[in-house]
This record gives sequence, C-alpha cells and structure tokens, in this order.
Amino acid sequence: LVSEENVDAKKDMLNELESILLMPQGYNRGTTPIEVPQRPAKSYLDAYAEYRNGVSLLEKPGAVLVQNGEIDAWKRLKRQEKAREDVDEVRAALNYYTSNLNFNPDRFVLTGTREEKSKLIREDKVPDVKGVIASDMGLRYLLRNDVLTGLDDARAELRYQMKQNVAAAAVDGKDLLDLLLAAQKALNKWFDLIGEEDVRAAFEIVSREK
Repeated sequence: LVSEENVDAKKDMLNELESILLMPQGYNRGTTPIEVPQRPAKSYLDAYAEYRNGVSLLEKPGAVLVQNGEIDAWKRLKRQEKAREDVDEVRAALNYYTSNLNFNPDRFVLTGTREEKSKLIREDKVPDVKGVIASDMGLRYLLRNDVLTGLDDARAELRYQMKQNVAAAAVDGKDLLDLLLAAQKALNKWFDLIGEEDVRAAFEIVSREK
C-alpha cells in the first residue's frame, strides 16, 4: 500500500488485510473453552486466611469484608475479560495459552551473568518462587496488552482506509504499515517468552493437522 500505485492492486491488498484482520481466523480451533472461575486461586485464599489469623479479634470482621470485596471485584473482572474474549479471538488465544501454563512451585532457574547472580545472593535479594511467577505473568499480560492495542489500532486504521476513495488512489498505507509493524514487534516479544520445547510441540501439532 505504501509504494503501490496501481489502484486495483491497492484494492486487492485492502481486501486481503480485511480478511486477515477483520474476519475470524479460527485461532482457537480445537481448544476447550475456559469457563469463568468461581473463586480465586488456592494460594490467594490460603494467604488471606493466614493474614486473617494474624489480625486481632476486632480487625477480623473488617478483614473478611475486604477479602469479600476483592473477590467480588476479581469475579467482575473475570466476567468482563471473558466477554472481551468472545469478540476478540486473538485475546482469547493469548489468554488460553497463559491460562494453561504450569509453574513448578518449588524451584526456578535464576538467569543472568555470574556477577549478577553473586550480587543477588550476597545482598539476599534472590526472589522467591511466588514473586517470580507473579512477575512472569505480569510481563506476559503487559506484552499481551501491547499486542491487542497494536491490533486494535491497525484495525481502526484499516477500516478508515477502506472508507477512502480507492478509485482516486486516496489510500495511504504508511500509518497502517507502522501500526502493523508495532503489533508484530509486541507479538514477537510475547512469543520470546515461550520455551523452545513448547514451540517444537506446537510445530508438530500444526504439521500433523496439514
């Protein structure tokens, strides 16, 4: 679209992009839908139970009310996220992968240079497993949001360009290209967090489906 001058070729490119960005792609084909959970993770409930046991008798009712409020907010957010997944299969696909991750609760691999590792150990700053898992999941969701924002912006720009007078060669693809490249960059960062074994397994599954 950026360098193409032929109007018919531009039309073909817009139609192809419309098919890719605005039409269902079946990314979640063959997966079992994940229902909205009815309660938070056991680790959260256990942590809050431990906290309640540590407060005074007068503080216990307030602690229960705070926890119930947090759980209600959590359920509301989960329902909202499920509704968004129903209309955005990219979001649903990324969430599906993340929801099926399994972490070893007893150990993790500390990466970095020998000097960096030694410094963390000397200063007693080696993170615990829960902190590592929370950090990992937080990063995945941040990158996911970058991907979704990039795709939403690209879709909006595509819809705008499709409304332009293509016959007059008014379509300018530079902004759309920049947005698609930004979304691709974010998605590549998200994929970089996937282990090599998982990547190989995914390729094997795809090859068997062909």
